[in-house]
Amino acid sequence: MKTHLIALLYAVFTCSSTDGRQFLGPQNGSQDPVSNDAFNQNKVNVTQDSRHQPEYYGYERPCPNAEDIAPCVCTYDSEDTTMSLNCSAVESEDQLRQIFKSYFPFKNYRSFYIKNNNNIKVLESGVFNGISFERIDITYSNLEVIELHALDCCYETASEINVEVNRITSFPFHELSIFSKLSNFNIGYNSVSIILADAFNGLTALEGLQLYNNQANIVGTFI
Repeated sequence: MKTHLIALLYAVFTCSSTDGRQFLGPQNGSQDPVSNDAFNQNKVNVTQDSRHQPEYYGYERPCPNAEDIAPCVCTYDSEDTTMSLNCSAVESEDQLRQIFKSYFPFKNYRSFYIKNNNNIKVLESGVFNGISFERIDITYSNLEVIELHALDCCYETASEINVEVNRITSFPFHELSIFSKLSNFNIGYNSVSIILADAFNGLTALEGLQLYNNQANIVGTFI
């Protein structure tokens, strides 16, 4: 009799979720720390302690924590479920690199923007730290150098690279053939002195190419 009573009490005060989690207390009422409805609808509050975990009861925020990536701003478009990152207010190359060392729940973004920025002179190699973009838009700024492998995380994702109206003197043109989806490349209004035509010959998806206002010598032949 005593054994049956203990088993009955345990059944009343212990409930299991469909995936094996166990919660103490009744399933209904305010005392339930994670109700079935909240669990199923992913409405569990994410606590400060769990904010850097990739998942918390099936819920994950698309953008990084705002304070971790400031002054960059991440925006999420719920209609097409894409994200963009605007880093126009970044103050230095070191700050930009530190931002991309932060925790990013998702690694694939639609766009990266820098506009009207006088602080970033060099886009450093590996600066994006594995975060990929479909569009890279750095315009109306003072960018002078894009280093080798600065855009390596976007070889398979970037369809547009727009760096017009800067002061670029050095760009890794020979890397362009690695961008398998590149359809539009704009480096107009810069200070590039030599452009290698052969760099564009392997770009089968390329539809738009803007090289104007560079006073550059074009070496090689476009095919």
